[in-house]
Amino acid sequence: MEEQRRNSIQFILDLMKDTRKGDLSYVYKGEFSQNISHQILSLAEKNIDRYGMPSKVKKRVFHIMVESIQNITRHQEAPEDAPEATAIFGIQKRGHWYYVTTGNIIEKTKVPDLEGKLLKVNSLDQDELTQFYREILSDGKISTKGGAGLGLIEMARKSGNKLHYDFRDVNKELAFFYLHSFISTAKDEGATMPSDENKNYISTFNYILDVHKFVNKENILLVYSSVLDQNSLLSLIQILDSQVRGELAFKKKIISNMVELLQNIIHHGVIKKENIDGSQAVFYISAIGNQIHLNTINYIDNTNIPEVEERLKLVNTLNQTELEELYNKKLFDFTADTKGGLGFIEMRIKSKFPIQYDFILDDEKYSFFLLKIVMERK
Repeated sequence: MEEQRRNSIQFILDLMKDTRKGDLSYVYKGEFSQNISHQILSLAEKNIDRYGMPSKVKKRVFHIMVESIQNITRHQEAPEDAPEATAIFGIQKRGHWYYVTTGNIIEKTKVPDLEGKLLKVNSLDQDELTQFYREILSDGKISTKGGAGLGLIEMARKSGNKLHYDFRDVNKELAFFYLHSFISTAKDEGATMPSDENKNYISTFNYILDVHKFVNKENILLVYSSVLDQNSLLSLIQILDSQVRGELAFKKKIISNMVELLQNIIHHGVIKKENIDGSQAVFYISAIGNQIHLNTINYIDNTNIPEVEERLKLVNTLNQTELEELYNKKLFDFTADTKGGLGFIEMRIKSKFPIQYDFILDDEKYSFFLLKIVMERK
């Protein structure tokens, strides 16, 4: 059990370190309703905007994201009793390349036809893809589930690259379909993947596969590993509101604690990336039995650790009555420095469980600050 916990922490720390290398890592696993799909795209678009790419390139990247998610909503066949079959969406940025990956369940009987379409698309150059697209439209081969691969053709056309894919067995009737596309943000919009970067699309694809295994094992609903600011906070709240099942009062407590956790990062976290507003962080939500676990990781200045740890130790030793008394005292004490203190107290009151935390040294200046809030349905 302890070894599994260490492995889980290390996996999340690795996600956190990716944000320092210039990677944008954003992974969502769960239901893909129209509203959630909109929020997923909105959050991804806000992250893309940070990098100031030309609008024409941004539109191409966004178009591929839209087609990828529509592919899920058209074809997902996930059974309710198979959480490992839940669809997944991931976006990564490495250098001047964006990688978009989706995964969803399909019936095995549909695999040959789908693979045939993918092989056909990958066999064509850009002019041939355009001609094939027109032929399908003129033939009127469009069904309620997207026709004869129009979305796949568009993804190949907009990216300028072949589509990478894989099918993994789930059971005798179902398979998991992964689709991986990549697009350059360089000035040369016609650029294809250079030979020395071919390994990147494989490594980014395997990265999403590893993340998918991890979120299934930990029963994670959402992983967000990127730069956090007020705009991304709003989208995350919308997604969480759609994801969490249960009574309204319980959901309100979860969202309130989530806001406190993320505001703590926005206001007090540190960032190691130049020319980017916001704080680097990992935020993920787990559903364990009748509990919801809210987890954050961000960088903290080593000099601030003693003060933060002292506040956490204090709130964890108090009972509910003492916590409420301390909250009211700090709330109306306008002369005291309440930086971070009120948030910890409020999270502790609403959770009713001790706040779990850890500090893991990164270098001589910064450490990783891990926080977990447990919420339990009654």
